[in-house]
Amino acid sequence: MTRNWTNRNSYGCEHVRPRDDWGESVEQWLSSMLAIGRTPETLRTRWYQIARFSRIVDRPIDQVDADAVIAFFLQSSMDLEVKRNARACVKVFYQWAVAHRIADHNPIDEVPVIPTRPRGWLICPEHAINEGLKSQDEDAVLAVMFGAWMGLRRLEMAQINIATDIEDNPEEMRLLVHGKGIKERVLPVPGELARAIRRRGGDWIFPGRFDGHACADYVGTRIKEATSFPSHSLRRRFATFAYYRTGCDILLVSQLLGHSSVSTTMRYIGINTDLMRDAMEATTRADVSECRQREAVTAFMPAKTMQGLTFGG
Repeated sequence: MTRNWTNRNSYGCEHVRPRDDWGESVEQWLSSMLAIGRTPETLRTRWYQIARFSRIVDRPIDQVDADAVIAFFLQSSMDLEVKRNARACVKVFYQWAVAHRIADHNPIDEVPVIPTRPRGWLICPEHAINEGLKSQDEDAVLAVMFGAWMGLRRLEMAQINIATDIEDNPEEMRLLVHGKGIKERVLPVPGELARAIRRRGGDWIFPGRFDGHACADYVGTRIKEATSFPSHSLRRRFATFAYYRTGCDILLVSQLLGHSSVSTTMRYIGINTDLMRDAMEATTRADVSECRQREAVTAFMPAKTMQGLTFGG
C-alpha cells in the first residue's frame, strides 16, 4: 500500500495536486524513492514539481513529448536553477515510468540541457542585510543572521532544535546543521548570533504553529519581508564574503555551505569589483622587469597568437 503523498495533511499544498490520471503513478514513484532512502523534504519537493508539471502539460503520462516539456518551461516564470531542478525531476520520473511500462519513452531525452546559472547570481546587498537586522520581527532577524552569517538554507534554519543541535560552552557555540539528504555538518556560531540563540526558549528556533518546527516557507517569508530579497541570496552573500575573507579557500567555503562539489560553490561566489579594478589598473603600471619578462614570453608565441596583442599605453 502506498502513502498518500497528495494528502493535504502531508504537505499543505491544496492548490497543487497531480492531474487525476497521474495520481496513482506519482504515488508509486514517490514510494519507490522513499524505499531507497530519500528524505521527506526531498520527496515533498519532487511531489510539488511533478504535480505542477502534470497539471501544466495537461496530458496523460504516455502522451507527453519533448514539445510539451518545452512548452511547460515557456509557460513557467521560473529562473534557470528552478528550471534545471524541474527538468531533473521530470527526467527521473520518466525513467521510472519507462521502466514500469507506464510510458514508452523519456521526453526529456529530446529536451536541450538548461544552462547553469551565471556565477554569483543575485547576492543580497549589505544595505538589505542591515535592514533585515533592524526588523521588529525577532524571527526575521534570526533568519537573516543564519542566512547572511552562516550561509544556511531556509530548511536548515527551520529544523534547528535548541536542545539537540546546539552545543554551547564557554569557548564557543557550535551548531549541528541537517543539510540536504542525510548530510550533516557542524559549524561554529558567530558571537552575536550565539547571544540571540541563548535568549530563545522552547525546543525549536522557529517553532511551528501547532507543534514541531516551522516550515521552510515560513523562514523564507520572514527573510523576504525583512530584506526584500529571497533567502538563497543571503547564502550567496555568505559564500562570497567567506571566499574572499579566507584568501579564496574554495574547499573550505564548499564545506561550510554543505556542497558536494566545489563547482557548485563557485556558482555562489560573486566577483569582487575592487579586485577587478585593481587587476585592470595593474596592467597599466608594468615596470621594466615585467616588460622584459613579457618579451621573453612573447618570443615563444606563434605569430597567429600574437595578432591583436598590444602592450604599453
